Amino acid sequence: MQQTAQEQVGIPDSVYKNRYVILAIVLIGVLMSVLDGFMVSIALPTITTHFNVNIVQSQWIITSYLVVMTGLFIFFGKVSEYSGNAKLFMAGWALFTLSSLACGFAASINELILFRIIQAVGASMVAGVSGAIIFHSFPPSEIGKAMGYFGVVTAIGFLIGPGLGGFITNLIGWQYIFLVNVPIGVILLVCALKYLKIPENTSKSFNMDWTGAIMLVISVATLILFFSELASGLVITVPLTVYGVIFVFSLIAFLLQESKCKNPMLDLSIFRNRMFSLPVLSLLIFTMALNMAFVIGPFYFQGVMDYNPSQVGLLFMLVPLTMIFAAPMGGMLYDRYHSKYAAGLGVLISAVSFILLGYAYLIMNLGLMVIALLLWGVGNGLFTSPNNTETLSALPREKTAIASSVSTTAKSLGGALGVSFASIFMTISLNTAGYSGEVLSASPSLLSNSISIIMFITGVLCIISAVVAVLRNIKGNSVLYGQLGEMQELSSEEHLED
Repeated sequence: MQQTAQEQVGIPDSVYKNRYVILAIVLIGVLMSVLDGFMVSIALPTITTHFNVNIVQSQWIITSYLVVMTGLFIFFGKVSEYSGNAKLFMAGWALFTLSSLACGFAASINELILFRIIQAVGASMVAGVSGAIIFHSFPPSEIGKAMGYFGVVTAIGFLIGPGLGGFITNLIGWQYIFLVNVPIGVILLVCALKYLKIPENTSKSFNMDWTGAIMLVISVATLILFFSELASGLVITVPLTVYGVIFVFSLIAFLLQESKCKNPMLDLSIFRNRMFSLPVLSLLIFTMALNMAFVIGPFYFQGVMDYNPSQVGLLFMLVPLTMIFAAPMGGMLYDRYHSKYAAGLGVLISAVSFILLGYAYLIMNLGLMVIALLLWGVGNGLFTSPNNTETLSALPREKTAIASSVSTTAKSLGGALGVSFASIFMTISLNTAGYSGEVLSASPSLLSNSISIIMFITGVLCIISAVVAVLRNIKGNSVLYGQLGEMQELSSEEHLED
């Protein structure tokens, strides 16, 4: 009896029986994590008032979560080689649920920050291996479509997160933006224990490169903190200097450690495979541009168009609404045609949308802005699935969790840097024009010009990201074509023989 393509590469057909249940479990987990971020941001002013602290203190509720989560993605990607992706996902979700309960009953701002750090640890365990779980749960002909739903989940989180956070905070209190995670978390954990059973080749001996792990976490954390501090005033401060020095030394120590370690925390040789490294770099640049555009846009509509926050929110809902349809469509098209340039096309469409939006900001044309926002959603949606699929398929099966965690780190790091760069470029632009006051107090013409320049910069970043994505497929790459390509070729051969 002839083996199927999946069996020939070590994946039996029975694994795929519950694939949509597994997909639902993973995506609900990711959605809850995304919603949590949006809802906490909306509730931050209320939390600040509740604990009678200033915004500098309460901001650490968000900053600590982002720094810890981003710093731990790759660490837990390595841990999954010993624990398995499914067990790590369930452990992470249990920790996220318990820490959410603790956040809801926090008696002080310091307690809340501590519990948010623990929550971030759980979230990093879940998010770091989610892509790998889905990749291993679907046949090669459906992976693109499955990955497309990641974009849908992100879009849904962006669409309903702010409104849901405001509704819960106003109706029953900020504590319930955390407590709502508990019953959902328990149900999800029960379902995961029953259905999340994926054959995995795990290592029997746990040999963690603790020095490399610590240096990596410190370098990622201090990089984010450095640019966050720089964005707050564009002046050299003691914290800025400390973050910068620690980042440089920890990064050098990490690279030296990984180059000589027999069992490194992160095998740096994977970055020699441009089929992997270029999609990751493209994702980092693209996410940076996206977050710059998201952060800077509301300042235009409130400061120039005189819209209120609700109107701005409704207008920007066009982006996730379009993504909900574009992301799965991009995944299905990728599955069908396996286009080498699908990810690059998505970023290029986003580049056009950002440049068009920058021009629309200059001439104050609302109709053109709407068209640009719709194109933004289309480009973002078309990019998500091909990029995820290409990244995860570029390395051997046993490296999929590391590939997923590196990709997630790039996305999170790009987002954090994008927020900081938006503030930095805005400050530079206004200062160059001789203005140093509050952003929304600047004249509409000055604000319009400054924000348009930043949008043109995001467009250029997207063009660079598109070029990087396309370079992945230039002939002559001496790289692995990855497990997905092997599986697809085997499927084609089997079909011909049948």
